[in-house]
Amino acid sequence: MIADMFRRKKEKIYASLLNVEDDARQIRSLQNVVLATNQAGARLFGLQENPFFFLRDSLESVQIQRLVDAYCHQQAWEAQIRVGKSVYQIQLKKLSDGMLLVAKDITSFVAVHTSLSHQLALLSGILSTLSDPLYLIDAKGTLIYVNMAFCQLVGASFKQILGQSLNKFIVENQPDIGGFFEGLCLIKTTDKLTTFTVRQQPLDTDLDPLFCGIIRPYSPQVEAAHFSLFEQAPLPCLIVDLLDKTVLKVNNVFCILFKQVKEEIEGKNILSFFPENMQQILLRKLDKMVQGQSESEMVELITLPMLDTRTLNIFMGFATDKKDTLLFYIVDVSARKNLEAQVAHSQKMQAIGQLAGGIAHDFNNLLTAIIGFTDLLLQNKTADDPSFLDLMQIKGNANKAAGLVGQLLTFSRKQPVRPKLISIHDAFIDLEALLQRSLLVPFNTLKLEFKRHLGCVKLDPNQLTQIFLNLAVNAKDAMPNGGIFRLSAVRERIKKSRPCGIDKMTPGDYIKITASDTGVGIDSKDLPHIFEPFFTTKESSTASGTGLGLSTVYGVVRGADGYIAVDSEKGVGTTFSIYLPRFEPDAAPLHVEKVVENDIPNTEHQIILLVDDERSVRLVSARALQSQGYHIIECDSAQSALLELQKKQEIDLLLTDMMMPGMDGETLIEEALKLRPHLKSILISGYSEEFRRHGSEENKAFTFLAKPFELSELLEKVQKVLEKPS
Repeated sequence: MIADMFRRKKEKIYASLLNVEDDARQIRSLQNVVLATNQAGARLFGLQENPFFFLRDSLESVQIQRLVDAYCHQQAWEAQIRVGKSVYQIQLKKLSDGMLLVAKDITSFVAVHTSLSHQLALLSGILSTLSDPLYLIDAKGTLIYVNMAFCQLVGASFKQILGQSLNKFIVENQPDIGGFFEGLCLIKTTDKLTTFTVRQQPLDTDLDPLFCGIIRPYSPQVEAAHFSLFEQAPLPCLIVDLLDKTVLKVNNVFCILFKQVKEEIEGKNILSFFPENMQQILLRKLDKMVQGQSESEMVELITLPMLDTRTLNIFMGFATDKKDTLLFYIVDVSARKNLEAQVAHSQKMQAIGQLAGGIAHDFNNLLTAIIGFTDLLLQNKTADDPSFLDLMQIKGNANKAAGLVGQLLTFSRKQPVRPKLISIHDAFIDLEALLQRSLLVPFNTLKLEFKRHLGCVKLDPNQLTQIFLNLAVNAKDAMPNGGIFRLSAVRERIKKSRPCGIDKMTPGDYIKITASDTGVGIDSKDLPHIFEPFFTTKESSTASGTGLGLSTVYGVVRGADGYIAVDSEKGVGTTFSIYLPRFEPDAAPLHVEKVVENDIPNTEHQIILLVDDERSVRLVSARALQSQGYHIIECDSAQSALLELQKKQEIDLLLTDMMMPGMDGETLIEEALKLRPHLKSILISGYSEEFRRHGSEENKAFTFLAKPFELSELLEKVQKVLEKPS
């Protein structure tokens, strides 16, 4: 009793400590039992036997093996492991009675670190090409960086210089270490002692103190040389009067960037080039330099509307020894910021996909049980039974719930593509309520215009839903004050090839779907880019646009051999015209579902090994199969199923779920075939990733059945597999 009380108290303390952290954390006992976990840890490590299942798609097999070995031997361990486009920092820590597992998603950090490394390499390359000798020393005066000009000046290689004291090369009037220095120094060059002007100043950094020095010839012609360097610099530069903030000189690159001539720039106040919210920041930086509190300053991530919202880094420092003028130079970091935004969008979509997959798995298990037990009850009911309609309502609503799960998987891009003929007339009717909800705002109006007998298109139903929902959501965002979203469909025969958007449409019989809104319209400069991945005209502050909606619509339409064009006018609205190949409705007779009781196969001696850890699914499947005469052996885990297979009893079919604790269904089938090479197998799963991997049934080792399923589907699939020759 006391031991249990202490154990519960310890687990409560563990849980409270783990929930403080945002990263995934979990504590497991030495027997691999979860003692405590935070929500992120439960999502990533899970609660089953293998906490590292989320690394299954990683190509770093050596690292993963080392991780597993360290965990099995209760050893501390730490490393980074890449899984697809994600990177995780994983730590194992030994506790007194277990192991602490920590995982942190550092994908963004790695991307930024890589970008910064590239920028540092670029900056190092620029410094190496400067004509003035440059050095970098630490607080002890040790040289840690020099450029090529410094090496040429002193006649030594990088290897001979780095690590040496600066005083070895400056033999008289050495700069003071620890502060600003400017003066004449005697330097030992390749053939003699020469006087140079040395300017040394501390760098503003969070690292250990560093000091940067520039060596310039002592000559009255230096200023002219500096001006030539200023003009030829590859970065936009300008010189500003420190007191009145007016622009004195600009180079050609600055003029090109701002799309102005020198006469329009020189003489203007430097603040006039920046928006009001940035002017105060610049003034504070300039005041620090006027008061002598700083030798240089940097302003990060300034967005200039006049430059099509480019993002710039602006650096400023004194241009002359008199400290009365400032040198500004600018680095355009727009490409880097766009890349970071794309990575963020991609991560958000990946997170949505993972969430949708997990929800689908749990829901499909529940729906399989609901539909199955309803089917069992319906087998004993006739249409005039008072409860028959109630049971049909339950089954109908369960099937609707399954449809909602399918729509969720459509957005996560994890639903398998299964094209079939779809009546446009029926599709418009079925989707009307869903489209009305997608418009959200009550004062937005949905109008559908279509006729009967338009014909069919060949698409996956979820893809068609995806097209309409994306267009409806875009229309809603374009009509913040209300408006009309109109969907219409007509039959149109194209007799000659003609342009359609960015493609050329071939002759043929099409169904033309027109989606138009009365919203704000799209700017003419944005129209050529709207189908590009990650391109969005929505404000980033609203976080409403992923930049993937229209690119997905374009991909679906072109994948179905269709075409799409857009026409828009600012302040009037936007119209999308979609042309999809037209098909005649399938003339085959309607499929009449077989009544299982009237067509019972010979199952007297056929034995099925049924494996599923979900009791309700196992129970309803077993009852349905037993009702058809099959003999059922039930197992709740892969391990117990392997024990049954090791017995001498004959087994005709292995029917197993995919996601189970310990060993998954696919691995179970592989192990079962080692014991019984001719064993027939069916793999069942409600997990979206398995839809994508096995939905086509290309794998000949087993047949795939997706949850949720009706009992008639299960029985038909079992009968079909058993009748196949071994």
